Amino acid sequence: MTDIQVILVEDDEPTRIALRHALRSQPGIEVASEATNGETGLVLLESIDVDVALVDVTLPDMALADFIRHMQARQADSCVRPSKLVILLAPGQVATMAEAQAIGAHGVCQKEAPIAELAELIRQVHAG
Repeated sequence: MTDIQVILVEDDEPTRIALRHALRSQPGIEVASEATNGETGLVLLESIDVDVALVDVTLPDMALADFIRHMQARQADSCVRPSKLVILLAPGQVATMAEAQAIGAHGVCQKEAPIAELAELIRQVHAG
């Protein structure tokens, strides 16, 4: 069984580094790439096959809904397989699964959630 390939799209460097290290410690999950903004994330998502994209709800260069729309369009026009999307919420931000699904997400998780919880969500989203 191959590891679940994940991309992190997070502009806050300490958060991104902490997530990378924590996720790499989880069995069956590999952080394949990282981006600090939406545009770089989109370039990576149309260039490499990843199973799950973990995307910060507040990107520095575009609204999340625009990111999702561009992600879906770019992946449809490229030769990579479509990635599933998990939205990362900052402390204090609240979003329901219904809201997340309405904009195209497959899951939502608080950034400060225990890593085991985020890893399990990644596994569930990947499994469908």
